[in-house]
Amino acid sequence: MKAMMILVASMLLAGACVSDKQSKNGLFEGSGDVGNPKLSGSFEYNPSSKVYTLTGAGTNMWSTSDEFFMAWKKINGDFSISAKVAFEGEGVNAHRKIGVIVRESLTGDSKYADIAVHGDGLTSLQYREVTGGETKEIVAGDQGFAYLTLERIGNKIIMKVANDGFSDISAGEIELDLLADCYVGIFVCSHEEDVVERGCFGEVRL
Repeated sequence: MKAMMILVASMLLAGACVSDKQSKNGLFEGSGDVGNPKLSGSFEYNPSSKVYTLTGAGTNMWSTSDEFFMAWKKINGDFSISAKVAFEGEGVNAHRKIGVIVRESLTGDSKYADIAVHGDGLTSLQYREVTGGETKEIVAGDQGFAYLTLERIGNKIIMKVANDGFSDISAGEIELDLLADCYVGIFVCSHEEDVVERGCFGEVRL
């Protein structure tokens, strides 16, 4: 009887630990800096509002390597991640970035694709086809989008953007050969090594 009570207590404690971790991280498994930026970023989740707040520095997410902060979950195969994004404050660099992302690894030169909303409103599907290769992009037809959806179907990566709710219409597509297991999440980059920017992510779906 005593052994049974101990077992039940252990199961309840384990469940409480899982619940507490979920309340702290929301949909994501982990978070951290990518590419070794000079200043460290941070992750916050409000379980009441279901809003994620990220801070991050980093020189850029472009060329052959990236520096930024992200929250992530490892996903196998096809996925869809959506978020309503917004910067906090005026910002320092017009090229600061916020958005949703998929990466093969958490190294700075990883293959990846993201939807990046820049500080000046430019919105684009950015991607790196080979590890250590140059970043390419497809610019969305308009600017300043708040609602972002990034999807993977097989080797196809799809960008969907809107200003008044999530869209089902593609605003750009690429073919990108990624590993089956990838890191999917949300990110912020200040585009300034000595500056930390702050972004909010609401209505996140993964």
